[in-house]
Amino acid sequence: MERIKQMRRESRSDLVTPFATHPSVPDRQLSKFFKALSDQTRRNILRILENHPLSVGEIVDNFQLSQPTISRHLAVLREADLVVDQRRGQHVIYQINSSALASSMLKFFREFRHSRQELERLTARKEENTTTPLTRHPRSHPPIR
Repeated sequence: MERIKQMRRESRSDLVTPFATHPSVPDRQLSKFFKALSDQTRRNILRILENHPLSVGEIVDNFQLSQPTISRHLAVLREADLVVDQRRGQHVIYQINSSALASSMLKFFREFRHSRQELERLTARKEENTTTPLTRHPRSHPPIR
């Protein structure tokens, strides 16, 4: 059995480059970014947070999911640096991290030669400061079902 395992490892070793087996820190962060975006609920949370920061309870009100489930989704988004949180008394307020979202997208698309020039043309214009203070605004999104 051990000989079979060794043969499998040897047969795959020529297909896998050292770069792919030991990704750099930015590559790991990009993987976390895409893992976070791979789930529809997490993408919906980002859409809700796009306009203004919300507490966990306010985010939960937009879904038919439990608070612990939403908290796990928020943890994945936080790990990918797509949201930031701030404690206010007993509440934790979440806000989209627009600069990290934009940065990750730029890193990814710059890897593709054909889209690089178009991407750089689109981002050449100076954008407004994308960070907003954490302030409480009334909800304007209907619940997501």
